[in-house]
Amino acid sequence: MAKNFLLTGRYLLIVALCISCCAITGCLESSFNLARESRLPTGMTLPPGLTCADVSVTLDYIGISTAKFTLRDNTGKKLTTVHGTTKGNAVYLKTAPQEPHPRSPSYQLVVINGVTEILENKPYREHENMEQNGGS
Repeated sequence: MAKNFLLTGRYLLIVALCISCCAITGCLESSFNLARESRLPTGMTLPPGLTCADVSVTLDYIGISTAKFTLRDNTGKKLTTVHGTTKGNAVYLKTAPQEPHPRSPSYQLVVINGVTEILENKPYREHENMEQNGGS
């Protein structure tokens, strides 16, 4: 009986440790790919020899107030990462007195190294910005 109690205690300790690690580092809430025509976020520069067509940028919202931008080349190799802090909730611009449509864009403020970036989060629209066989 005591052996089962000690074994259960170990498992509970492992579970508590895993939960506390997630609470400290935060959990990935959502992930977005920045549009190819977007400029690079503050603090992120292209390595020599690469163009905007050679890279992609992923934006991950982690926890309540953290945004992480990751620059990758076409092979998927991570080139650089920049962290920022989100300010407030996403804001919908109302064009009519009613509530915003679920497909209307929202805007998020992200502060990176003291510089505020305004991000437009566009909802998914079927067949928009899709490529077929490598072309537009």
